[in-house]
Amino acid sequence: MVVFTLRVVTTPARRRQLASLVEPMLEPTRVEPGCLSCTLYADAGDPRALLLVEEWASQPALDRHLQSDARKALIATMEMSSQAPVVRFDTVLRREGLEVIETALARGQATQS
Repeated sequence: MVVFTLRVVTTPARRRQLASLVEPMLEPTRVEPGCLSCTLYADAGDPRALLLVEEWASQPALDRHLQSDARKALIATMEMSSQAPVVRFDTVLRREGLEVIETALARGQATQS
């Protein structure tokens, strides 16, 4: 799995404009083959920041997305950032859930005994 993240920072007024640019591309991205999720987050600690997170089943699926018209919207989004945008592509080899917390709690209880 590949996780693409894009963090942009702009003025509060331009953040609304930026969100209106990104929001229409969320649902079309979500239905692309290989897209596992696509979400736009507002940073509660920074009213100027937005974070776009896309999860892709494979690198080829992400590559197809980046070769599509969606690339134009991503570039426009980056250009609206008042600071250098943060762009990351993370390859995930394994994903776990609540069992990690349960294991950690069990280990903690074992060491306290």
